[in-house]
Amino acid sequence: MVRYKPVKFSIKPNHNKNFIKYVDTSSFYIAIHSDKFIKKYNLQDYTTGFKFYGNGKVGFIKGVNFLKPESFNSERASMGYYNFIGGKFYIETLYSGPGLLGSNYMASKKEILLNKSSKDTLFIKNFKSSRGSDSIAKYVRMDLPKEFLIYKPDW
Repeated sequence: MVRYKPVKFSIKPNHNKNFIKYVDTSSFYIAIHSDKFIKKYNLQDYTTGFKFYGNGKVGFIKGVNFLKPESFNSERASMGYYNFIGGKFYIETLYSGPGLLGSNYMASKKEILLNKSSKDTLFIKNFKSSRGSDSIAKYVRMDLPKEFLIYKPDW
């Protein structure tokens, strides 16, 4: 996966220890989609979500398999950072997509809606941009066994 220096991101890595009230660094937050969305994009056997690390880093991982620890290797993750500051919790990750050619990546900033979320369920708002709409996605916490937690972020 592509790795950039933190300067490419608008948020700085988290240093506020209170983030543990909202996310668990020993879990994976799996994306929950509607049946219509899953069918439209053929995602029946495709699992994505966020893995938070304790040093202000977050990875967005595609195609995880809960039977294979190596599918949680941070080298497979889209790099990102999170920051809990001023009562708001932000995530920013790299992505590539339609309209981004070759190795072009953009940073996508999101906000965890703390008034809707719990430690078991995150509601994450995608900000409106030229490439995306203002939407809210749901992520449910899945506990990971110890052998899945051996990977550290490589960024």
